[in-house]
Amino acid sequence: MAWHEFPLVIFTVFAQTAVGAFFLVCLLFLFGSPSEQQKMSMMKSLFFVWVLMGIGFAASTFHLGSPLRAFNAFNRVGHSWLSNEILTGSLFFALGGLLWLLSVLKVASAALRRGLMVTAMVMGIIFMYAMARLYMIETVPTWAYAVYTIKFRINGSYFGEHRCLYTTNWLRISHNYR
Repeated sequence: MAWHEFPLVIFTVFAQTAVGAFFLVCLLFLFGSPSEQQKMSMMKSLFFVWVLMGIGFAASTFHLGSPLRAFNAFNRVGHSWLSNEILTGSLFFALGGLLWLLSVLKVASAALRRGLMVTAMVMGIIFMYAMARLYMIETVPTWAYAVYTIKFRINGSYFGEHRCLYTTNWLRISHNYR
């Protein structure tokens, strides 16, 4: 493996894991019947999702030739899948982080938080689509297959689910020892 690509591997896997875990928590929150205490535990556990997302974005800057010019990637939003990926990933991170903050601080109404949750979920889906499209380029024929989109979805759901299970067990164990 080319070691200079390793930061992108970290970004890709961590971002997909974050989206998958966020999506799973939100589905449980929206369509399950958790108690208020369980809802708060689920929201608190999203902290680890945002840590993963932050590590992923930080790692991706090591792939840049000049990290100080990273904002130039926004110059082609709507025309470049790289620009779209960075924008939608940043919006997912911001919306989800805001949801987490408002939920933990119990500041906003439940309706506002629910709307923010659904918006962040949609942004996560668009982010995964942009990421998959970025890898489907003609100049790299081994990537230019729809199977990579499927792999991205599987990776996000698999690692996201396992991150949720690990965090849920950790929160349950730490709560029992208080």
